[in-house]
Amino acid sequence: MTDTRDNGGPSRRSWLASVLMGAGLLAAYGTLASQFLGFLLPARRASRRRIFVGPVGAFPPGTVRTILDLEGNEVLVRRTPEGLQAFSSTCPHLGCKVHWQPKQARFFCPCHNGVFDADGVALSGPPADAGQRLHPAPLIIDEESQVVYLEVRAPRRRPG
Repeated sequence: MTDTRDNGGPSRRSWLASVLMGAGLLAAYGTLASQFLGFLLPARRASRRRIFVGPVGAFPPGTVRTILDLEGNEVLVRRTPEGLQAFSSTCPHLGCKVHWQPKQARFFCPCHNGVFDADGVALSGPPADAGQRLHPAPLIIDEESQVVYLEVRAPRRRPG
């Protein structure tokens, strides 16, 4: 039974109670909807991880070692007189695998005879025509322990 005034309309008290109840329901349903959408569409976090590569001394000058990141992609780590460099082994032209040729001191892509210098800059072939270079990979050297880490993106978790 509604509280009515002499003119037949609701009282201020019942009108205010209805407005507050509606606002409370709207806030509750809005919060529930945002939580549900947050569950369905989680925020993408660019989390990074470090992979142990080895001690600095394990890389003799002029050598290149191949390591795998968390997704199984090859990364080429090269020791120079200045320090260490790391590159993706994927050719930027068509995605073929490049490999190190120690006698020529260069990276070579067998798909279209793409040649990259020791710093990853394309010298000949389609990658050079396109002005491409090998993608660098970030290395972190712990100065205290002289241990090398490769910083990679954490793999996405698969549902289920």
